[in-house]
Amino acid sequence: MKRQSAIFALLTAGLAWGTTGIYVRVLGLRGFSSFELLGIRLLVVFLILLPIILILHLRQSPQTSTLTFLQRKIALKVSAFMLLYYLGAIVAIQHLPLVMAVLLFGSSPLIAWSLKLTMERRLPIGAELTQSLGVLLGMTGLVGLALSKHTGSVAPADAIPLIGYLGGITAAVVTVINARILRRAAEQAPSSLSISMITAALGTLLAPLLFIDSADLLARIQESWLALLGFGTLSTLIPGFAIAHAASRLPPTATSTVSIQLQVWTVILGWIILNETLSGVQVAAALAVMLGTGICLLYPEPQNSKA
Repeated sequence: MKRQSAIFALLTAGLAWGTTGIYVRVLGLRGFSSFELLGIRLLVVFLILLPIILILHLRQSPQTSTLTFLQRKIALKVSAFMLLYYLGAIVAIQHLPLVMAVLLFGSSPLIAWSLKLTMERRLPIGAELTQSLGVLLGMTGLVGLALSKHTGSVAPADAIPLIGYLGGITAAVVTVINARILRRAAEQAPSSLSISMITAALGTLLAPLLFIDSADLLARIQESWLALLGFGTLSTLIPGFAIAHAASRLPPTATSTVSIQLQVWTVILGWIILNETLSGVQVAAALAVMLGTGICLLYPEPQNSKA
Protein backbone atom coordinates (compact mmCIF):
# COMPACT_ATOMS: atom_id res chain seq x y z
CA MET A 1 0.00 0.00 0.00
CA LYS A 2 2.85 2.39 0.83
CA ARG A 3 4.46 1.72 -2.55
CA GLN A 4 1.17 2.34 -4.37
CA SER A 5 0.65 5.65 -2.58
CA ALA A 6 4.24 6.64 -3.40
CA ILE A 7 3.77 5.86 -7.10
CA PHE A 8 0.51 7.83 -7.10
CA ALA A 9 2.30 10.75 -5.41
CA LEU A 10 5.07 10.61 -8.00
CA LEU A 11 2.58 10.72 -10.88
CA THR A 12 0.72 13.55 -9.15
CA ALA A 13 3.96 15.50 -8.78
CA GLY A 14 4.76 15.14 -12.48
CA LEU A 15 1.29 16.18 -13.60
CA ALA A 16 1.05 19.11 -11.16
CA TRP A 17 4.52 20.35 -12.02
CA GLY A 18 3.67 20.03 -15.70
CA THR A 19 0.98 22.70 -15.34
CA THR A 20 3.66 25.35 -14.70
CA GLY A 21 4.04 26.20 -18.36
CA ILE A 22 0.30 26.58 -18.83
CA TYR A 23 -0.06 28.99 -15.90
CA VAL A 24 2.97 31.07 -16.91
CA ARG A 25 1.81 31.37 -20.51
CA VAL A 26 -1.80 32.24 -19.60
CA LEU A 27 -0.84 34.72 -16.86
CA GLY A 28 1.81 36.25 -19.10
CA LEU A 29 -0.88 37.00 -21.67
CA ARG A 30 -2.78 38.81 -18.89
CA GLY A 31 0.12 41.23 -18.39
CA PHE A 32 2.09 39.64 -15.51
CA SER A 33 5.87 40.03 -15.78
CA SER A 34 8.40 37.35 -14.89
CA PHE A 35 9.24 39.04 -11.57
CA GLU A 36 5.58 39.47 -10.67
CA LEU A 37 4.88 35.80 -11.31
CA LEU A 38 7.92 34.80 -9.25
CA GLY A 39 6.90 36.95 -6.27
CA ILE A 40 3.20 36.03 -6.31
CA ARG A 41 3.97 32.34 -6.75
CA LEU A 42 6.18 32.29 -3.68
CA LEU A 43 3.86 34.55 -1.70
CA VAL A 44 1.05 32.00 -2.17
CA VAL A 45 3.38 29.20 -1.06
CA PHE A 46 4.46 31.22 2.01
CA LEU A 47 0.87 31.95 3.09
CA ILE A 48 -0.09 28.28 2.81
CA LEU A 49 3.06 26.88 4.39
CA LEU A 50 3.04 29.22 7.40
CA PRO A 51 0.02 27.68 9.21
CA ILE A 52 1.17 24.17 8.28
CA ILE A 53 4.57 24.78 9.87
CA LEU A 54 2.98 26.32 12.96
CA ILE A 55 0.77 23.25 13.42
CA LEU A 56 3.72 20.90 12.95
CA HIS A 57 5.75 22.96 15.41
CA LEU A 58 3.01 22.69 18.04
CA ARG A 59 3.03 18.93 17.51
CA GLN A 60 6.84 18.96 17.91
CA SER A 61 7.40 17.44 14.48
CA PRO A 62 11.08 16.72 13.68
CA GLN A 63 10.59 18.56 10.36
CA THR A 64 10.30 21.85 12.24
CA SER A 65 13.24 21.29 14.58
CA THR A 66 15.72 24.16 14.89
CA LEU A 67 18.34 24.14 12.15
CA THR A 68 22.02 24.12 13.04
CA PHE A 69 24.26 26.92 11.80
CA LEU A 70 25.52 24.71 8.96
CA GLN A 71 21.98 23.72 7.99
CA ARG A 72 20.86 27.35 7.95
CA LYS A 73 23.79 28.21 5.71
CA ILE A 74 22.96 25.37 3.33
CA ALA A 75 19.24 26.20 3.33
CA LEU A 76 19.87 29.87 2.52
CA LYS A 77 22.24 28.96 -0.30
CA VAL A 78 19.87 26.39 -1.81
CA SER A 79 16.90 28.75 -1.42
CA ALA A 80 18.73 31.58 -3.21
CA PHE A 81 19.47 29.24 -6.09
CA MET A 82 15.83 28.10 -6.06
CA LEU A 83 14.77 31.70 -6.69
CA LEU A 84 17.04 31.71 -9.74
CA TYR A 85 15.53 28.41 -10.87
CA TYR A 86 11.95 29.67 -10.61
CA LEU A 87 12.80 32.93 -12.36
CA GLY A 88 14.80 31.20 -15.11
CA ALA A 89 12.01 28.70 -15.79
CA ILE A 90 9.38 31.47 -15.96
CA VAL A 91 11.53 33.56 -18.32
CA ALA A 92 12.14 30.55 -20.58
CA ILE A 93 8.42 29.82 -20.86
CA GLN A 94 7.64 33.46 -21.62
CA HIS A 95 10.23 33.75 -24.41
CA LEU A 96 10.34 30.30 -26.03
CA PRO A 97 7.83 27.81 -27.42
CA LEU A 98 6.45 25.99 -24.37
CA VAL A 99 7.80 22.54 -25.23
CA MET A 100 11.27 23.91 -26.02
CA ALA A 101 11.39 25.84 -22.74
CA VAL A 102 10.42 22.89 -20.55
CA LEU A 103 12.66 20.43 -22.36
CA LEU A 104 15.50 22.90 -21.90
CA PHE A 105 15.27 23.47 -18.13
CA GLY A 106 14.05 19.92 -17.55
CA SER A 107 17.22 18.53 -19.09
CA SER A 108 19.38 19.24 -16.03
CA PRO A 109 20.57 15.58 -15.89
CA LEU A 110 22.22 16.11 -19.29
CA ILE A 111 23.99 19.20 -18.00
CA ALA A 112 24.92 17.40 -14.78
CA TRP A 113 26.82 14.68 -16.63
CA SER A 114 28.51 17.14 -18.98
CA LEU A 115 29.53 19.34 -16.04
CA LYS A 116 30.82 16.36 -14.07
CA LEU A 117 33.22 15.26 -16.80
CA THR A 118 34.26 18.84 -17.57
CA MET A 119 35.11 19.58 -13.94
CA GLU A 120 37.08 16.34 -13.65
CA ARG A 121 38.81 17.08 -16.98
CA ARG A 122 38.49 13.59 -18.38
CA LEU A 123 36.65 11.50 -20.93
CA PRO A 124 33.94 9.01 -19.92
CA ILE A 125 35.10 5.49 -19.13
CA GLY A 126 33.40 2.15 -18.60
CA ALA A 127 29.76 2.40 -17.59
CA GLU A 128 29.88 6.19 -17.96
CA LEU A 129 29.79 5.74 -21.72
CA THR A 130 26.07 4.94 -21.43
CA GLN A 131 25.31 8.21 -19.68
CA SER A 132 27.44 10.01 -22.27
CA LEU A 133 25.28 8.47 -24.97
CA GLY A 134 22.26 9.88 -23.16
CA VAL A 135 23.88 13.33 -23.01
CA LEU A 136 24.72 13.24 -26.72
CA LEU A 137 21.23 12.06 -27.64
CA GLY A 138 19.51 14.64 -25.45
CA MET A 139 21.67 17.55 -26.58
CA THR A 140 21.14 16.57 -30.22
CA GLY A 141 17.40 16.70 -29.60
CA LEU A 142 17.64 20.14 -27.98
CA VAL A 143 19.67 21.50 -30.89
CA GLY A 144 17.16 19.99 -33.31
CA LEU A 145 14.28 21.70 -31.53
CA ALA A 146 16.12 25.02 -31.44
CA LEU A 147 16.73 24.92 -35.19
CA SER A 148 13.30 23.63 -36.19
CA LYS A 149 10.34 25.84 -37.05
CA HIS A 150 6.65 24.98 -36.86
CA THR A 151 3.60 27.25 -36.88
CA GLY A 152 1.88 25.23 -34.18
CA SER A 153 4.74 25.64 -31.69
CA VAL A 154 5.67 29.30 -31.32
CA ALA A 155 6.66 31.75 -28.60
CA PRO A 156 4.53 34.81 -27.69
CA ALA A 157 4.65 37.67 -30.18
CA ASP A 158 6.90 39.91 -28.05
CA ALA A 159 9.29 37.11 -27.03
CA ILE A 160 13.08 37.45 -27.17
CA PRO A 161 14.45 33.92 -27.79
CA LEU A 162 17.94 34.68 -26.48
CA ILE A 163 16.51 35.68 -23.09
CA GLY A 164 14.45 32.50 -23.10
CA TYR A 165 17.50 30.32 -23.74
CA LEU A 166 19.46 32.10 -21.00
CA GLY A 167 16.58 31.59 -18.57
CA GLY A 168 16.19 27.90 -19.42
CA ILE A 169 19.91 27.16 -19.19
CA THR A 170 20.13 29.08 -15.91
CA ALA A 171 17.28 27.03 -14.43
CA ALA A 172 18.89 23.76 -15.54
CA VAL A 173 22.35 24.69 -14.22
CA VAL A 174 20.94 25.89 -10.90
CA THR A 175 19.15 22.55 -10.49
CA VAL A 176 22.48 20.76 -10.92
CA ILE A 177 24.21 23.08 -8.44
CA ASN A 178 21.55 22.53 -5.79
CA ALA A 179 21.68 18.78 -6.27
CA ARG A 180 25.45 18.83 -5.70
CA ILE A 181 25.10 21.04 -2.61
CA LEU A 182 22.50 18.76 -1.01
CA ARG A 183 24.40 15.62 -2.00
CA ARG A 184 27.58 16.88 -0.35
CA ALA A 185 25.63 17.91 2.74
CA ALA A 186 24.31 14.33 3.14
CA GLU A 187 22.90 13.90 6.66
CA GLN A 188 23.49 17.60 7.39
CA ALA A 189 21.08 18.65 4.65
CA PRO A 190 18.07 20.63 5.96
CA SER A 191 14.57 19.22 5.41
CA SER A 192 12.75 19.97 2.17
CA LEU A 193 10.06 21.73 4.21
CA SER A 194 12.63 24.12 5.68
CA ILE A 195 14.09 24.87 2.25
CA SER A 196 10.62 25.47 0.80
CA MET A 197 9.69 27.86 3.60
CA ILE A 198 12.93 29.83 3.39
CA THR A 199 12.63 30.05 -0.40
CA ALA A 200 9.05 31.30 -0.10
CA ALA A 201 10.03 33.79 2.62
CA LEU A 202 12.88 35.20 0.52
CA GLY A 203 10.56 35.56 -2.46
CA THR A 204 7.93 37.27 -0.29
CA LEU A 205 10.45 39.74 1.12
CA LEU A 206 11.67 40.59 -2.37
CA ALA A 207 8.14 40.99 -3.75
CA PRO A 208 7.76 44.73 -2.91
CA LEU A 209 11.02 45.50 -4.74
CA LEU A 210 10.03 43.40 -7.76
CA PHE A 211 6.61 45.04 -8.04
CA ILE A 212 7.67 48.65 -7.47
CA ASP A 213 6.64 49.76 -11.00
CA SER A 214 3.45 47.67 -11.17
CA ALA A 215 0.79 50.34 -10.69
CA ASP A 216 -2.10 48.16 -11.84
CA LEU A 217 -0.88 44.95 -10.16
CA LEU A 218 -3.70 44.81 -7.60
CA ALA A 219 -6.35 45.06 -10.31
CA ARG A 220 -4.72 42.27 -12.32
CA ILE A 221 -4.45 40.09 -9.22
CA GLN A 222 -8.16 40.56 -8.52
CA GLU A 223 -8.99 39.54 -12.08
CA SER A 224 -6.72 36.47 -12.04
CA TRP A 225 -6.67 35.44 -8.36
CA LEU A 226 -7.89 31.90 -9.07
CA ALA A 227 -5.18 31.25 -11.67
CA LEU A 228 -2.55 32.76 -9.37
CA LEU A 229 -3.71 30.55 -6.52
CA GLY A 230 -3.46 27.52 -8.78
CA PHE A 231 0.01 28.60 -9.91
CA GLY A 232 1.24 28.70 -6.32
CA THR A 233 -0.49 25.55 -5.09
CA LEU A 234 -0.87 23.18 -8.05
CA SER A 235 2.39 24.04 -9.80
CA THR A 236 4.60 24.60 -6.75
CA LEU A 237 3.35 23.42 -3.38
CA ILE A 238 1.65 20.14 -4.31
CA PRO A 239 4.60 18.81 -6.38
CA GLY A 240 6.96 19.60 -3.50
CA PHE A 241 4.95 17.60 -0.96
CA ALA A 242 4.25 14.80 -3.44
CA ILE A 243 7.92 14.38 -4.34
CA ALA A 244 8.91 14.38 -0.66
CA HIS A 245 6.31 11.66 0.02
CA ALA A 246 7.52 9.57 -2.93
CA ALA A 247 11.20 10.05 -2.09
CA SER A 248 10.74 8.56 1.37
CA ARG A 249 9.21 5.37 -0.09
CA LEU A 250 10.85 4.84 -3.50
CA PRO A 251 14.48 4.56 -4.67
CA PRO A 252 16.14 7.76 -5.96
CA THR A 253 16.17 6.50 -9.55
CA ALA A 254 12.38 6.22 -9.47
CA THR A 255 11.82 9.59 -7.82
CA SER A 256 14.12 11.37 -10.27
CA THR A 257 11.89 10.38 -13.20
CA VAL A 258 9.64 13.31 -12.27
CA SER A 259 11.94 15.37 -14.52
CA ILE A 260 10.92 13.25 -17.51
CA GLN A 261 7.28 13.40 -16.44
CA LEU A 262 7.48 17.19 -16.46
CA GLN A 263 8.53 17.10 -20.09
CA VAL A 264 5.88 14.60 -21.14
CA TRP A 265 2.99 16.23 -19.28
CA THR A 266 3.91 19.66 -20.64
CA VAL A 267 3.72 18.37 -24.22
CA ILE A 268 0.30 16.82 -23.50
CA LEU A 269 -1.13 19.81 -21.61
CA GLY A 270 0.25 22.27 -24.15
CA TRP A 271 -1.55 20.37 -26.90
CA ILE A 272 -4.84 20.09 -24.97
CA ILE A 273 -5.03 23.57 -23.41
CA LEU A 274 -2.90 25.86 -25.58
CA ASN A 275 -3.45 23.98 -28.85
CA GLU A 276 0.32 23.75 -29.39
CA THR A 277 1.40 21.13 -31.90
CA LEU A 278 4.73 19.72 -33.06
CA SER A 279 6.00 18.76 -36.49
CA GLY A 280 7.32 15.25 -37.11
CA VAL A 281 10.91 16.47 -36.78
CA GLN A 282 10.11 18.22 -33.50
CA VAL A 283 8.39 15.12 -32.11
CA ALA A 284 11.52 13.08 -32.91
CA ALA A 285 13.74 15.74 -31.33
CA ALA A 286 11.57 15.91 -28.19
CA LEU A 287 11.65 12.12 -27.86
CA ALA A 288 15.45 12.22 -28.18
CA VAL A 289 15.64 14.75 -25.31
CA MET A 290 13.35 12.64 -23.11
CA LEU A 291 15.20 9.42 -23.90
CA GLY A 292 18.57 11.04 -23.28
CA THR A 293 17.35 12.45 -19.97
CA GLY A 294 15.96 9.04 -19.02
CA ILE A 295 19.28 7.32 -19.72
CA CYS A 296 21.13 9.83 -17.53
CA LEU A 297 18.60 9.42 -14.70
CA LEU A 298 17.95 5.70 -14.70
CA TYR A 299 21.28 4.14 -15.58
CA PRO A 300 23.15 3.38 -12.33
CA GLU A 301 26.05 5.68 -11.60
CA PRO A 302 29.42 3.94 -11.13
CA GLN A 303 30.22 3.47 -7.45
CA ASN A 304 33.75 4.78 -7.75
CA SER A 305 32.76 8.08 -9.31
CA LYS A 306 33.31 11.24 -7.32
CA ALA A 307 30.43 13.43 -6.25
